[in-house]
Amino acid sequence: MTGRLVWACTSTLLVSAGLTLLFVRLGPRWPLRARGDGRGIGGPAFALALLVGVAPVLPEIGTWLALGGAAIVWVGLLDDLVGLSPWQKLLGQSVGAALATAALSDAVPALLGVTVPIGAGRVVVSFLWVLTLTNAVNLIDGLDGLAVSVLAPPFIGLLVLAGLRGRAVEVTAVAATLAALAGFAPANRRPARLLLGDTGAELLGYLLAAFALAILRRGEAGWAIVPAVFLAGVPLADTLFAVARRLARRRPVFARDEGHIHHRLAARLGVGQAVALLAGVSLLASGAAVLLWCAGA
Repeated sequence: MTGRLVWACTSTLLVSAGLTLLFVRLGPRWPLRARGDGRGIGGPAFALALLVGVAPVLPEIGTWLALGGAAIVWVGLLDDLVGLSPWQKLLGQSVGAALATAALSDAVPALLGVTVPIGAGRVVVSFLWVLTLTNAVNLIDGLDGLAVSVLAPPFIGLLVLAGLRGRAVEVTAVAATLAALAGFAPANRRPARLLLGDTGAELLGYLLAAFALAILRRGEAGWAIVPAVFLAGVPLADTLFAVARRLARRRPVFARDEGHIHHRLAARLGVGQAVALLAGVSLLASGAAVLLWCAGA
């Protein structure tokens, strides 16, 4: 385990930092640009670095989960390159979510090599969980450094829980994810020189959802939903608030606006303080999730 963990952390960090620096140095020559302000999108650096880091444990992670991640990356990349309609994105994300859900059922080799029979209701909940978080993290990626700052605490929480449970493969995969974030973070902090884009943000949401389903599992009883909700509390709350606000105003659910929680906080406190506040809330919620899991919730 130690050798694979060292490889995962070291190689992922170096590749992530190296590719991030390369994309920054390329400047306008880097083809992935954010529509609006024209800044570069560095999500592919995160995705490629993670692939390098987890390569030794890919057979144990499972084909279906890997294919689901590839589908999410492909959809995000297409959206960053040419732009997709909300329904096109949702269709592609649904493929990724379905593959991840299949990996958690007894119909195919299960996620990370563990097979747990689950009923039809739990399949639907798992599918919606992955699909919702994939979009929730993308929605919260609205301020420089916000998604990285908010997502680091839940991944740290999952790393702690995987370690407590002695789940070596999950420890390696989650540690590699954190290393990829660490390599990308310096270029993403305010003022960001690179953005995650749909490619990186949607992959982060997918990984958080899938790892939570895998690590927060209590045998045939299913997965612990309360700790999972606490881990993903900040992006989930922002998404629920956004959907409720748009429905109340009779606006399309997929319509973009500047009314997200982070936008409102940034208007009142400034971008830096808003990011710090939401990161702190995420840290507290993730700590609560670990305690709830240990208490049997």
